[in-house]
Amino acid sequence: MMRSHSLRHLTATTTTISSPSWLPKFRSSSGSALASLSFAQNPQENQQQQQKQQTQQKIYCDSSNDDKKSDSNRASSYFPKRGQELELVCESLAYKGKGVCKVADTGFVVLCDRVLPGEKFIGRVTRKKGSYAEMTKLKTLSPHWDSVDAPCEYASYCGGCKTQNLSYEAQLRAKEGQVRDLVVHVGKFSDKDPEFAGIMKPIVPCDIQFHYRNKMEFSFGPKRWFPKESLPKRGDHIENYALGLHAPGFFDKVLNIDKCLLQSEPANLVLAAVQDYWRDPQLGLSPYDVHSHSGFLKHLMLRTGSDVKTGLPELMVNFVTSSYKPELLRPLVEKISSVPEVVSGEHYE
Repeated sequence: MMRSHSLRHLTATTTTISSPSWLPKFRSSSGSALASLSFAQNPQENQQQQQKQQTQQKIYCDSSNDDKKSDSNRASSYFPKRGQELELVCESLAYKGKGVCKVADTGFVVLCDRVLPGEKFIGRVTRKKGSYAEMTKLKTLSPHWDSVDAPCEYASYCGGCKTQNLSYEAQLRAKEGQVRDLVVHVGKFSDKDPEFAGIMKPIVPCDIQFHYRNKMEFSFGPKRWFPKESLPKRGDHIENYALGLHAPGFFDKVLNIDKCLLQSEPANLVLAAVQDYWRDPQLGLSPYDVHSHSGFLKHLMLRTGSDVKTGLPELMVNFVTSSYKPELLRPLVEKISSVPEVVSGEHYE
């Protein structure tokens, strides 16, 4: 038996070695591989045939690749143009409160400010990025889920409280979802791991939803900013001077604010007192203009604290001006001193 095996092995080896030197090499990369086994007696003719087959195979591969690219392009060819209007539905909230939407039948992601989950709306594309686009809401077709009335009159225009018309419970769910996405996609934790529940715990709701901030900074401006739907009509008397918060995305436009629900009630009393008095022409006060670098009043900063012994609220009032002229501020300081919670005042240049 061993001799028989040795003979077979020897025969196979001899057959391999004794193969003709002109036997062409072939690749099984196409359906015509058998055609490359040509036993032509003329090596030059066989080489020409090989070159012809390689050329045909290259043409076939290029054509196949073009077809694949075409299919891929058709799948991802949708890209909205700037200024294009789309009807979308907000699916979730992204970082900074922007609504995440997807174009039907394409899955293309569009981010829109001031839209909430479940809201159906019409928007206009304003910016195009690599893998997504941004748009501005034009009209709401159907309201969002968990809708509530915003308690602040400035919530629709001020950039500080974009989701105030969304119930607090829904806000918690949205925030928890954002944290979960960060833990999974950035932190690389698997949400299928049994230990994930110990890492990702539910958000603890706050008992105080308003008047929780201990610091607010308001800006003085020479020209009051109005949203489009609140633009004054011709002939209306307009008080140009403004004291409030910057319009979203603008450093030189100030939305006049009479009351902010984020700061304490004593801070709102001081803000109201300053609003009622600082525009008096007899005081000679002027708001600072960031373009011409003229004017006196820049910022009003209010800090709220509490007495360590009594726990009663205390307030510090800071004025930021373009030059150090305390005599100009003296009437304002006397005015706000009527608020009992005011215990300190500062003047910064």
